[in-house]
Amino acid sequence: MIPELRRRLALESIEQFEFFRSVQWLDQVDSTNRHLDRQIKAGQVSLPCIAVADEQSAGVGRGANRWYSPQGCLMFSMAIEHSVLDPANTPQRLAMLPLRVGLALAQSLEPLVRSQPKVKWPNDVLVEDRKISGILIESQTVGSQMVGSIGYAIIGIGINCTVEFDQAPEEVRRHAVSLHQVLADRAQEQVSCESVLLGFLRSWFDLQEVCASEPDWIERNWPAWDWLADREIQVQQPSRTWHGRADGIGSDGSLRLIDSQAIRHTILSGTVRVL
Repeated sequence: MIPELRRRLALESIEQFEFFRSVQWLDQVDSTNRHLDRQIKAGQVSLPCIAVADEQSAGVGRGANRWYSPQGCLMFSMAIEHSVLDPANTPQRLAMLPLRVGLALAQSLEPLVRSQPKVKWPNDVLVEDRKISGILIESQTVGSQMVGSIGYAIIGIGINCTVEFDQAPEEVRRHAVSLHQVLADRAQEQVSCESVLLGFLRSWFDLQEVCASEPDWIERNWPAWDWLADREIQVQQPSRTWHGRADGIGSDGSLRLIDSQAIRHTILSGTVRVL
């Protein structure tokens, strides 16, 4: 009875934001990202929309990675037009989207946990040096040359809320953490998937407003949330590997790295590992 009431109240709260034109909470799906993309391309839902799932059978991460999706993991995707994410239609600001999502998520979790969450460039949120959330953003288009096309981003997020890792792969057990394991004492009643989702959405809408009025806000505030700051790192790209010290981000969301010759490089994509 209580879980059903909590779910119903959460859905009503999402509707009250008056932002999403479609809100779905699914028992099971292959991937919330894929589910929304199929529906959008088939004309079954309108943008912007959100889909939440209790269970994912084929959750996706960056590249060939899979997202471990056990019970107690909040899994959802938002599909939003590029023009809504950035009314000025500047590619540079859209490139900052993964960092904007990561910061909104870290800020929403901060009141709940005993240590400040940090964002690992470009798409992970960590608490106490362990991954609590992953973010996957995919850009898509719908429409045709005859009627015009609309660009949109599908923002997929997984958050470990009440996950037990006893049956998880060894790699996950070593590097992941669940929200209920790092809660501050005062936050014991705020760990449900519903409350965490609503907290993120409030933080996300607030940060959207801030970034609209202060376009450089993320770049200015990134140092306070940067998990990689001053760490020795390796960045793996298809054509080469970089080594050096992480030195914040550029105005386009790129990772800055200073190599052993004190030369600064800007990196737009790659897999980061701390040395």
